[in-house]
Amino acid sequence: MTNITASQPSKGSTSRLTIQGAEIQAEVEAAIENLGAERLDIERLLIPIKENALSRQHLSVLLKQAWDRLRKLRDDLADLTAQRTADAEITELIARAASALQTGQSFSFENAWQALEAASGACLEHEGPPETAASILAMQGKVAALRQKYLIAGEHYAGAAKTPGLSIVLQWQYLHEQALILADLGREFGDKAALAQAISLLENEVLDLAQVNLRPADWATTQNSLGNVYGILGQRQNGTRNLENSIAAFKASLEKRDHELAPLQWSATQNNLGNALGILGHRQNDEEMLLESVQAFERALEERTRDLAPQDWATTLNNLAAVLQTLGQRNKDAKMLKRSVELYKEVLQEWTRESVPLDWATTMDNMGTALRLLGEHRKGPRTLEQSVAAYNSALSERSRERSSDEWAMTQNNLGAALQKLAEREENPEMLEMAVSAYENALKEWTVERLPMAWAMTMANLGVARRRLAEVTEDAACATKAVEELEAVSEVFRNASHAQYSELSIDQLAQARKLADALARA
Repeated sequence: MTNITASQPSKGSTSRLTIQGAEIQAEVEAAIENLGAERLDIERLLIPIKENALSRQHLSVLLKQAWDRLRKLRDDLADLTAQRTADAEITELIARAASALQTGQSFSFENAWQALEAASGACLEHEGPPETAASILAMQGKVAALRQKYLIAGEHYAGAAKTPGLSIVLQWQYLHEQALILADLGREFGDKAALAQAISLLENEVLDLAQVNLRPADWATTQNSLGNVYGILGQRQNGTRNLENSIAAFKASLEKRDHELAPLQWSATQNNLGNALGILGHRQNDEEMLLESVQAFERALEERTRDLAPQDWATTLNNLAAVLQTLGQRNKDAKMLKRSVELYKEVLQEWTRESVPLDWATTMDNMGTALRLLGEHRKGPRTLEQSVAAYNSALSERSRERSSDEWAMTQNNLGAALQKLAEREENPEMLEMAVSAYENALKEWTVERLPMAWAMTMANLGVARRRLAEVTEDAACATKAVEELEAVSEVFRNASHAQYSELSIDQLAQARKLADALARA
């Protein structure tokens, strides 16, 4: 039976475990170093984030996002203060909000919010310029987002866009911000209603305001955002429609996005297109679409160089490696698998264990799978040994306590690599290690919580145990393999997975035959 492994083509995943204090502190230190942030700022940003973060990886993502928002808000407040509105009271209140968000012990979201609330009221009372009134509402939205209150943030962006007398360009800007904050809510916290609302807003209002003939860059930006939201839904739902809509939106964006004038935005959309094509191509087993995904990533890398944008470069390179891995596995193409491994090694030059430990571990896991697939094409054991080493490296960061599902996934993948290596070397001790790795994965991937993941891993376990019984001539081991494969066959049959059901039935027949033979011996 084919071993089932899992790998992640793009960054980011969440786990169900509560984050421990030591992990939080580790992410605080990483944020200070990697983002160039002040400790007091990160500690203030952390307070609302801790209530919502689902995992250490999620915490890392939210901290970076919050830091980027804080820096942008500080710049906006400084710009508005420098403009010195005609009303001294409004200017003073905006300056007070800016002061409340500066680094130091007096940093306070609440004080910034109250100052902006008062400034907004003063604008209405004194009939201030619509641009100022809208800007203040939008900055309140940014403060709400920093406090992880995304719906309140969206309401303030919507209010900013509806300010009487506001230009179409600013209406577009604030409604686009509202759609983005709804998309963040949907992506980060699994809110499908928020994602649907974001799509509706982008399609029915924001695109119209972008005026494609007059402002093609804004129209292209909107299409890119629409592609991202459809892509989020497409990854989470079965079927192809959302992914197809995502691809169409990215391609529409590229028709108007000028490569020469906006190279980084153009390359970002190429990367996004590559992701959507890769996911759909993998889902449909469509080689042409997977090759188109490779081309999109390669175009993105024309501008996303390591010198100009190291993190974006690593992200796209990782995504490209994953698609090449899929193509290499599909076509049994050793050259393509070798290139995938080489790209993962390049990624690890930027995503080091010290700087981004969780991304490093994910890439190690993915590289382990590429090495295992490549090792199947080579006669010697060296490549398979490298695969085992990569999975063990991943597990040095992917502990069960930190990220249970990722730990289980890597344990399953490690079991597959050990099993292949054991079969090549006819090594019963290594088969026992493979059995142990599969059993570890099943500690988290239970039949109640993740029935299909459980069944896939249990099938791998049953096959490994049957082969161990063959080598050791252990009747009890063979009997246990029969029991495991019987349980798997039932799950596959009930889930109507015909292919896996047939494979499990074949493996079960072999296990029963072996058990009978060993029992008679």
